Amino acid sequence: MSSTSSAVKPALRVTNLLLAPGTRTRRDPDAVFDRMVERASRGRTPLSAENAADLEHLRLALRAFADFPGLSPLGWTAGQELVRLRVRTRVVVGDLRARHPEVDEQPVTAPVFVVGMPRTGTTLAYNVLSRSPAHRGPKLWEMTYPGLAVDAATEAALIRRTRRKFAMTSQLSDTWDVIHPMHAASEEEDTFIRAHSEMHAAGVPMPRYLDRLAGFDARPDYRFLRDALQLLSYGRPERRWVLKHPANLFHLAAIRDVFPDARFVWTHRAPETAVASLCSLAESAQRIHRRPDAVDLTSIGPEWLAIMSRGVSRALAQRAELGPDVLVDLSYDRLTGDPGTVLPELFERLDARWGPVDDANLAAALNAPRHPHRYTLERFGLTPDEVRAALSDYVAYLRTLPA
Repeated sequence: MSSTSSAVKPALRVTNLLLAPGTRTRRDPDAVFDRMVERASRGRTPLSAENAADLEHLRLALRAFADFPGLSPLGWTAGQELVRLRVRTRVVVGDLRARHPEVDEQPVTAPVFVVGMPRTGTTLAYNVLSRSPAHRGPKLWEMTYPGLAVDAATEAALIRRTRRKFAMTSQLSDTWDVIHPMHAASEEEDTFIRAHSEMHAAGVPMPRYLDRLAGFDARPDYRFLRDALQLLSYGRPERRWVLKHPANLFHLAAIRDVFPDARFVWTHRAPETAVASLCSLAESAQRIHRRPDAVDLTSIGPEWLAIMSRGVSRALAQRAELGPDVLVDLSYDRLTGDPGTVLPELFERLDARWGPVDDANLAAALNAPRHPHRYTLERFGLTPDEVRAALSDYVAYLRTLPA
């Protein structure tokens, strides 16, 4: 059942020893959550009723961390930080908007959401789109410390703080930088702004939280995303926002309701490749959050195949309700086979202009160093046939796309 095939890094072992005294707070995760909200709110405008209610869902995520028997001390620290960051972001953004009501007039026009399962080309499409001169994506540092425009020296200091904040993950994991490298000054996924994501369950099982996400109203979370984007736009050059996160795929209708002129780019690849990559990410997360004897590779495949199957089925149903010009399908094979043709075509379909800077951005993306990321479905208790069967509607949908 469990696997300890990857050696535990000495730094990880030492970190868990140092953090062990802090695990006493696991006995009462609700009290921990309440203290997070109280401390973040101290001296700031109280949360709106909608934001307070939406954050309550995160209480279930924190309980899941606390209740998991195999959680390591680092796992409890990381689980608290996941929740604390999102609580603080809600409070800080709400407070700044209350102090600067003019932010409410800031437009967020025709944002582009790059969606798709992992390893389907989302990162390439996102990086080229978000770095175009007329576009922008949220940077990791400004999602970690959201605020009004700052001078260059303050920005540099916040980038350094962000780099230190996320450095531990790279230092304690042999694989995280290969699977999902994070750079403080670069564009990152909007999950660092929003509260909710199915990906929160990568480290420990969260059945109650996932059930809540399957049936809850996601629009408050995306309304907050809009609020944060308005804040990050205020006092800065006007550009079109480009966003990315795998779980956004599951909430197309909510996104379109909050952003009526939003456009979507859905990247596609054989689902067995995407699911295997997602399982590899979950393994890395488990090794950070769990004791070595609690890492269960054979449970990862069935758990994440169920999550992805449910989410993609929802996406297909919602996609059918979108107009023909709202969503652009993008094949991984076409994207990687001829990006110099495919990406300018994508820009045109999104009413964006391709230019020399975009040629340079594409060249930089294609020439960036690549580290091998090897994974197999069998390692996680799955076969390709099982994946295709669970995602049969999606496989059928792929057959309708242009070659």
